[in-house]
Amino acid sequence: MMDSTTLQTQIDSLISFLSSHCSSGKGLGTISSAIYDTAWLSMIPTPPNSTASSHFLFPQCFTYLLRHQLPSGGWTSYATPVDGILNTAAALLALKRHHSHISSSSCSSPPPDLPSAQQQELDPELDNWPLHHRISQAESALHSMLLTWDVATTDQVGFELLVTRLLSLLQDAGMQGLSSFPGSSTLRALHDAKLARLPVNYVHQARSTLHHSLEALIGYVDFTKVGHLKEENGSMFASPAATAAYLMELVERGMWDEESERYLREVVDRERFDGETEGEQKKGDGGVPCAWPTETFEVTWVVTTLAEAGVRLGDREGELIRGYLEEGWRRQRGLFSFFPGGLVDADDTARAIMALRHLGTKVGVESLIRTFEAKDHFRTYEGERNPSISANCNVLSCLLMMDDPTVYAQQIVKTAKFLCEQVYTDSVMEKWHIHELYWMMLLSQSLATLFDTMAVNPSFEAAIFQLAPELQEQIPMTSLHVLTKVLGSQGLDGSWANGSAEVTAYGILTLSWLSHLRWIQQLGRMHGINSITASIESGKAFLEAHQHDWKKGQYLWIEKVIYASPVLCEAYCLAAAVTPVPDFTGSTGVDADGQVVYRTKEPLFTSEGLLKGVLKAGQLMSLTPLFRNLAPQLLRVAEMQACYALGFLQRKRKELGIFPITGGDEKYMAFIPLTWTASNALRVQATAGHCHGHSGGLSSYVLQEMMVLSMLNYQVDEYMETAVERDFLGFYGGSWGSLIAVKEAIGQVFEEFDPSGKRRSIWGDADHTPTNLKEIRSTLSRYVRHILLHPAVRSAPASVQARLAKEMQTFLLAHVQHAADNIHFAASSQARQVIDNSMSREHKTGLPSPPISEPRDPSSPPPSKRRRIASASSLSPPSSSRYPSPPLKTQEQQPKIFSPPNSRTFYSWVRSTSADHTSCPFSFTFYICLLSHSHPYNSNKTENLFNKDAKTSYVAEAMVRSLASSCRMYNDYGSIARDAGEGNLNSVNFAEFHLAAGAQESGKGCSDGDQDSGEEHEEEKTWKSKKVKEELMWVAEYERRGLEKTLEELRDLVGNGEMDKIQLFVDVTDLYGQIYMVRDIGVGVKRG
Repeated sequence: MMDSTTLQTQIDSLISFLSSHCSSGKGLGTISSAIYDTAWLSMIPTPPNSTASSHFLFPQCFTYLLRHQLPSGGWTSYATPVDGILNTAAALLALKRHHSHISSSSCSSPPPDLPSAQQQELDPELDNWPLHHRISQAESALHSMLLTWDVATTDQVGFELLVTRLLSLLQDAGMQGLSSFPGSSTLRALHDAKLARLPVNYVHQARSTLHHSLEALIGYVDFTKVGHLKEENGSMFASPAATAAYLMELVERGMWDEESERYLREVVDRERFDGETEGEQKKGDGGVPCAWPTETFEVTWVVTTLAEAGVRLGDREGELIRGYLEEGWRRQRGLFSFFPGGLVDADDTARAIMALRHLGTKVGVESLIRTFEAKDHFRTYEGERNPSISANCNVLSCLLMMDDPTVYAQQIVKTAKFLCEQVYTDSVMEKWHIHELYWMMLLSQSLATLFDTMAVNPSFEAAIFQLAPELQEQIPMTSLHVLTKVLGSQGLDGSWANGSAEVTAYGILTLSWLSHLRWIQQLGRMHGINSITASIESGKAFLEAHQHDWKKGQYLWIEKVIYASPVLCEAYCLAAAVTPVPDFTGSTGVDADGQVVYRTKEPLFTSEGLLKGVLKAGQLMSLTPLFRNLAPQLLRVAEMQACYALGFLQRKRKELGIFPITGGDEKYMAFIPLTWTASNALRVQATAGHCHGHSGGLSSYVLQEMMVLSMLNYQVDEYMETAVERDFLGFYGGSWGSLIAVKEAIGQVFEEFDPSGKRRSIWGDADHTPTNLKEIRSTLSRYVRHILLHPAVRSAPASVQARLAKEMQTFLLAHVQHAADNIHFAASSQARQVIDNSMSREHKTGLPSPPISEPRDPSSPPPSKRRRIASASSLSPPSSSRYPSPPLKTQEQQPKIFSPPNSRTFYSWVRSTSADHTSCPFSFTFYICLLSHSHPYNSNKTENLFNKDAKTSYVAEAMVRSLASSCRMYNDYGSIARDAGEGNLNSVNFAEFHLAAGAQESGKGCSDGDQDSGEEHEEEKTWKSKKVKEELMWVAEYERRGLEKTLEELRDLVGNGEMDKIQLFVDVTDLYGQIYMVRDIGVGVKRG
């Protein structure tokens, strides 16, 4: 437990530092120095007619660059690839300009313009490098960075303009090969699109965000026409680099701006925050930040963060900060920038309003709404390319602080829906921070504040849900998605982001806010433990052990390059340290400390009975090898996610109305969503710490769409077994003519998507198709159309759409073939008759029509277990018609032998009909379409695993074929007894499995009943059955080894990020085979 006195002292010191600057009138900014901006300052020549001894205005900035050049020749990448590119390109340009000056003035003292004291500060490994050698090494480093840069996934302030201009300036300076790196065309397209939205004349007429990146417009605009748009402090939108470029261009025309020079000198000589960096930066060292001043931003973030954690500011300090913010409020009429008088934005405005209200000044939000409200969200700035989720979180929290938030119900609903949609579709592209826990913290705060407000204001609650009833489901699903990510990404030492103190503070605060929500409180009470409490305590222990890191800003915040803010780092660590560990008592009303404790609201809770039912499925899943190592708390969250998803799934089934509702036991519906949510949690846990700032797993959109597909594939299994196999094919005994009729009907379904495949019907030119067959065709058409006309499929390349259609047709035809095999096997095993295909080819037309919906004979067996065949999309639970009851206790029997009419081997069957029947192949293609469609950086939606290259397509298809075959064998291994009891075809019924056991009779094709004569002793039969199972397990394990090798090859081709998503599909598919193994072992124990 951290000492409260020590914490309060640290809080007082931080607030005192900020308040003193609010009253001093001096600029404040504690963010880290940036190589990029420092390089621009190092290139500014002295003013025209200057008598200074140095040719450059800030030689100490050039010293800073030399001191920080890496042995590789480049400069550091703080957190992202574009950081290194911008730092290296700008510093290299500075080296070239200094070298050019030396050459032109016949100087020869490397490094130039450096006092001897500064020369001594250079890295000993590099201080002997001649300037031309530094340039050569830097060029090599820049080329290497550009070769590996993924331009499409970059989203930092103005990068498309900044990098393009720097590369152009370097080419002008003589550097070669800068226009042919892999991402060059993408970069150019983004650059041109950005300039098209901002005409050159606009830069001369009004202030805009473009002035913050004015250096990118060298050669495009007349810099002598932008001076009137300077800020009052002489800067170009508080950007040292933009201001430096402005002065450089003025010098070219024999002009100067003393206000801008004074601003830059203030930046170079700015006061540093105690502990601002790890001993690297100090006042006057030559390094400058990417923005300065940033006082409104840093003050308001610190005040609101501490106030929301329950910290009360001292009266004197509070008055000073309040006075500063009130002056800003009056000056800019209710709007704020990140520094006084700057271009206003929604993010800083919302935070400043919240800070003022925390400090006792009740200001309104009318200016915020009037200036920044858009159609479906709030803009941060005018003309922004992508909306900011963090800015909208801050706006929502700000709106909820108003005295009567009901007045702003429309804006609150709009913002809440936008936030939920961003998370649901995984469209979050946060532009101000690189780690997802930052926006998750703000999102959790805004959602918790929304429900805190509802808890004490029933009329407000009614207004919100009347405007958007869907939020009652969207907000719980969104918060549970965040909870999975936060719990799953915490390290064993209690930290997040591999030991980052600042990000660990985000994690603690996120969990603290989530603990306000009723359904998450319910989750804790259901299990008698609360993983949130344990996680928060573990995080707090880590912070206490690393208190020395609280003032070391970490590179997390997005600007032109990523920067660190020691002030914000300390504020978040302090807030996390003083935040109380939540107590889930379940009482009602408001407690003695004023904390809201919730009353029960049924629409926002999941049914206790439903949750308990899902828990039974979760208990079974936790016994499988796949989920044995999944953290229990993640499985608990996945179970609750599954409960909310089930409501969506049930509504979707009624909405689609594709298959008739049979009225049978549908407990499988609860199993489907849990399969996906639990497997997603497994991926989050497995990828924790692998990706910088972004954990693994899928969006709720992809998960729910796959749940729908799973449900439909279960239903089509059931439909094919009843309407097709039992009622149609069974009526004709699986005759050749009936098979042809059903296959033709399936072919007709796909003619819409491939007109060239149209053939003359066996029923003639006039459609004399039997009524029941028309009904089958119509039902299957609805099913196929739903999938092939899905937006994710329609946006895929034509070749992928054609692939999916073909695989779906193969899937349905496999059902028909499998049904025929089942009929033949049942007939032969019951010794009723031996079917001779050559004698059963009745006329192709004129089949009589059995009833469309034939009543089931109570004595007939139920639809076969084949619905449980594992695939990532059939997703039906083991023995779905009976789940979660134990399997049928059928007597141990020696498997019958099946001789296929066409003499197929087990290998050909399990690789073709059996694998296709699982739906795994076509479902994987659909899954890939979903991933491509929902990828935030795949703007044209054409990037797809199956149209990347021949290698990737081939290996992906090999993988999914092996997966389908493998899972079929595992499923069959676990259901041998059940299949024998129901008379269903199983892998062990193929003759190959009886050779070693001596069960194959010479010259016999199919079972005729003699095999089960009473001459065999029971022990011998048991031994043979055991031998058959061992053979099947060996073959399944052999297939598994091949699958693992294929997965390794695929990972090498697509990379870890894409492969993690593919692995999730494999996990879901694999799960069912493992469940059958677990259940079979359990039955065996009971029999023993």
